[in-house]
Amino acid sequence: MSNTNKSYSVDHTNVGTLLHWIEEDKIGLPEMQRPFVWKSVQVRDLIDSLYRGYPIGFIVTWQNPDAALKNGGKGQNKEIIIDGQQRITALKAALEGHKIVDDKYLSKRIYIAFNPTTEEFATRSAAIAKDPKWIPDISIFNQPSFDEFEYVINNSQSLGLPGNKLNAIIQKLKAISESEIGVINLDSKLPIDQVTDIFNRINQKGTRLSSADFAMSRLSSDVTHHGNDLRKEIEYFIQIYNDSVLADNIKQMDPDFADSEYYQHIAWAKNENTTIFDPDFGDLLHICLGIGFLRGRLSQLISLISGRDFETKTYTEEAMAKSYQKLNETIQYVLNESNFKRYILLLKSLGIVDKSYAKLPDSYTNFGYILYLYLKKYTNFNNDEIEKYTKQWILMSALTKRYGSSPETGFDKDLRLLAENNSNNQLVEIFNDVITDNLTDEFWNLTLPNNLVAQTTQLTNWRIFQMSQIHAKSHAWLEKDKFTADIINEQGNIHHIFPKAYLRKNGFKQNEYNQVANYVWITQPRNLEIGDRAPKDYMKDPETTKYHSGENDQANAIPKDLNELDYHQYDHFLNERRKLMAQNIRRFFNSL
Repeated sequence: MSNTNKSYSVDHTNVGTLLHWIEEDKIGLPEMQRPFVWKSVQVRDLIDSLYRGYPIGFIVTWQNPDAALKNGGKGQNKEIIIDGQQRITALKAALEGHKIVDDKYLSKRIYIAFNPTTEEFATRSAAIAKDPKWIPDISIFNQPSFDEFEYVINNSQSLGLPGNKLNAIIQKLKAISESEIGVINLDSKLPIDQVTDIFNRINQKGTRLSSADFAMSRLSSDVTHHGNDLRKEIEYFIQIYNDSVLADNIKQMDPDFADSEYYQHIAWAKNENTTIFDPDFGDLLHICLGIGFLRGRLSQLISLISGRDFETKTYTEEAMAKSYQKLNETIQYVLNESNFKRYILLLKSLGIVDKSYAKLPDSYTNFGYILYLYLKKYTNFNNDEIEKYTKQWILMSALTKRYGSSPETGFDKDLRLLAENNSNNQLVEIFNDVITDNLTDEFWNLTLPNNLVAQTTQLTNWRIFQMSQIHAKSHAWLEKDKFTADIINEQGNIHHIFPKAYLRKNGFKQNEYNQVANYVWITQPRNLEIGDRAPKDYMKDPETTKYHSGENDQANAIPKDLNELDYHQYDHFLNERRKLMAQNIRRFFNSL
C-alpha cells in the first residue's frame, strides 16, 4: 500500500555527478570558507568505504518553494544540502584537491595517500610522503592534466608494481567518482520546522540542526541578493570578536570579502575584548529578525528570505528582494560599532562584569539589545529613557523567567506588544503596566525568596544578586578596601557563610550546605581566618571582624543575628538571608 503523505522522493546518482552539480551551482553547499569539522582520518575512512564499494549514506536536499516573478514566471530556487555537507566537502577535498578551512580560518589541503600494493588509504604524513611505495595524493588522478599512460611508465617501478597492475588500480581509484550515492529530495512544500525535524530525526546521535543553522545555509546559497555576503559578515564578526587573531587569517583566506564593504563594517570587532555580550550567530539572527522584522521565530526569517509574502501567503521574487534589503540594513544597524559598544556599556552599568559569574542567560541580553535598538530607532525617547527602560526590562524579564521555556514565543509576543503600543504612543504606559503586573509585593516578598532556594551558582537570581552588589559598588564582606566586583574579576572565593566543613561535621549534606543563600564573596585571607568555625565563633574574632559593619552586612544581605548563630539555626539563617537578598535585588531594580 503506497503512502500518499510521502514527503520526499529518492534518487540515485554518482559521486562525480553530485560534485559536478555543486560546481555548476545547481545544488547549494555552504561555502568552502566555513570551517570543516571532520578529522582527516574521517576523510580517509570515507574514501576507503567508497573504494571498497560500501554505502556512505544518503544526501538529503530540500528546495524551498519557487518564488513568483513579476512577469508570472517562476524564479528557480536551487536545492540546499540539508544533510551531507561534511561528506561532500570531504569528497571535494580528497578527490579534487579543494582546500578546506580549519577552525582557525586557515586554508589548507587534506592529503589522502594510497598504497597500491596493500590497497590501503592513509592521511599523508611526512614519512608517507617520502615513502616510494605510497601515492601521496589521490587527487592527482582527477586533475584535467593527469596523463594515465605517462604516470604508469614513470611510477610503476618505484611503486613496485607491473604496469598493468598499476593501471588497474588507477582505474579502480578513478572509479570512486562513479560510486553510487543516494539523494533524498524533501518536498518543497514542507515547512521549515518540519525540514529541521526530519534532519534531527536522521541525526539523532549526531549533529543537531537548528533554525539558525538552516538560516545560515539559506543565506549562504544566495548570491543574487548578497545573502552569502551577509552570512559571512555575521559569521566573521563572531569569529574576530571572540579572537582577534582570526582577523588576519580570514583576510588571507577570503581576500575578496576582506576588501568588501561588508568586512569593513565589522573590522572594528578585532579590537574589542569583552565577554559581557558575546552573541553567537543564532543570537545575532534573532536580534536582526526582532529589530528588522518585529518577529521572534527564526523559521519566519527563513521564510522571508525565501520570498514569503505573509500577507498574500505566496512566495515572490519581489518579496524576497525586499526581505534581503531589509535584512542587509538591519545587520549593518545591529553590528554598528557605536550601537554595539553603547549596549555593552549599558550592560556594564547594570552590573554585568564577566561571562561566567555575573552574566544573564543570552535570551535576556539578546532581547535587551533588540529593545535598546528599537527604542533608539522607532521612538523619541532620550538616551536616559532608553537606558532606563532597557535595563528595567532586562532585569524584570530575567527575574520572572519571561523568556525561559520558549524564548522565540516570548520574543514574538513582546515584539507585537511593542509595535502595537508604540503606534498608540503608549509605550511608557505598557512598560509600567508590565513591570507593575509582574514585580508585585508578593513577588518580592514570597516568590523571589522561594526562587533563591537552590544550589547552583548558575542560578539567574543568584547572578542578579551579584549584579546588584556590583551596581551598588558594594564592598566584599568583612573588607574595607576590596569591592565585590574586584573579588569576582580576580576569581576570588565564594565562601560558605556557614563553613562547609563545619556543617558537614554536624551532619549536613551537600544539597544543604551548598545553598546559594549560604554563599558570599570574600578574600582568600578572610576565608582562611574563618576556617571551619561556626558564625557565632568567628564573628567574635576581632581580627576576622576588624572591618565589619552593619552597612557591610546589608550590602551582602547578612542577617543581623549572624553572630549568635550555629548549625541549630542554619535553616532560620537561610530563610532570613533569602529575604534580604530579595530586598537588595528590589532596591537594585528601583534604582535603575
